[in-house]
Parts: sequence; C-alpha cells; structure tokens
Amino acid sequence: MADVVVLALGLTVALLVLATILAARYGIWKEVSLSGARGIVQILILSSVIILMFNLPLYWSALVILAMAAVAGYTTFTRSGRLDRMLQAAVASIAVTSLAMLVPFFALGIFPLEPRYLIPTGSILIGNAMNVSSLAIDRYRGELRNRRAEVEAYLALGTTPRMATEHCLKQGILSALIPSIDNMKNLGLVWIPGVMTGMLLSGSDPVQAASIQVSIFIAIFLAGMIASSLLLYYATSAFFTHAMQLKDEAL
Repeated sequence: MADVVVLALGLTVALLVLATILAARYGIWKEVSLSGARGIVQILILSSVIILMFNLPLYWSALVILAMAAVAGYTTFTRSGRLDRMLQAAVASIAVTSLAMLVPFFALGIFPLEPRYLIPTGSILIGNAMNVSSLAIDRYRGELRNRRAEVEAYLALGTTPRMATEHCLKQGILSALIPSIDNMKNLGLVWIPGVMTGMLLSGSDPVQAASIQVSIFIAIFLAGMIASSLLLYYATSAFFTHAMQLKDEAL
C-alpha cells in the first residue's frame, strides 16, 4: 500500500509539472501550478480528516458538509465579482440544494448513514453545484454586460429588472449546464463516472454500481440546476440600484 501511495503521488507531481509547463504557453502557469499544489495538499488533508470522522459521532460529518458548502459558496461568490449580499445567497443556494439531494440516498437506504458515505456523497453534490453556479453567475454577468442596451431598453419601457434580465438569466443557466448535459448524454458511452469506477475497482457488482451512479448523476445535475437558478434569481437585485438602473461596478 505504501509503495502505491508513493508512486501515485510521484505520478501526480510529474503530471502537474507537465501541465504547468504546457500552461506557460497560455500565460496561466502560475494559476495552474498553485491550484494543483493546493489541490494536492487539500485532498491529503481531507483524507486525514475523513479517517478521524470515522471514529466521531455523525454530527461531526454534518459539520464537515456544512463547511464544504461554505467554502463552495465563497468560491462562487468570488466569481460574482463579490456583489453585495451574494456570499449568503451563494452559500445558502448550494448548501440547501445539495443537502436536499443528499437526503433520499440515506432515507431510502441506498447508503448506510455513516461518515464514509455521507462525506464523499455530500462533497460530490456540493462540488458540482458550485461549478455550475460559478459558471452561471459568470456568464450571467457577461450577458448583462453585452446586452446592456437591451436590458436598459426594457427598463425604459417600464418592465421590472427580473423581466428585463430574463433572457440573460436563461442563457447563463443554459451555458453552465452544457457540460453536464453533454456528460449525461454520453454517460456510459464516452466515460465511466467516478463513483461507478470506484465501485468497480473495489469489486462491486457492475449493475449495482451503474444503478447507484446514474441516480447520483441525476441528483448532481438537478442540484446544479436548482442551485444556479436560485443564485441568479437572488443575484439579479444586486446588479441594480434602488432606481432600477444597472450598476456599472457590478458589471
């Protein structure tokens, strides 16, 4: 086991160095190297935390899940341009949606209510909800910036900010969901997702692994769609002044 760990970490470092060298051509080597190093350290710390969680009461695992949601919300908040009141909206939308999608897996007995199942499953839902929400808010800002004249024309006609930005909001969510939709269409044809891969490597029945994977994947998609929809809905007011004018600094 120790040899496998050393070899895996060695391969990880080698691949990260290669990625950094290639990224230098596009001027993003620093971001790639720092993100990769941070990811390696964080995942190793997480593995140690999970080992501790196995021996602690279940509510500690719930606290870990909430902490993950808080960090995910902050990441999405930075993508929003740090708009007013967006941190609370980002954390709440990701946390509530992910936890709602998490409940059925344990309520129906698909997974035992134990830390070794609760933390990984929760992190999958939270992580994907964060990715979709970050993409959605980033594209939403871009659409508002590019279609500012159109939005202001709607406002001049007396519509509300929500009505004036409806097309921008839809485009933001659609763009954020494109990777998930493409993955869903090619599920089992182009790629085998991580949960199913892990179960197969551990010797689980392929049909059981596929059944659990597809239920998790649909839950992931739903969590991302709902979280991003809630976030953009509450984000709209942050882009406007009390006089219903677009804020220059928000764009």
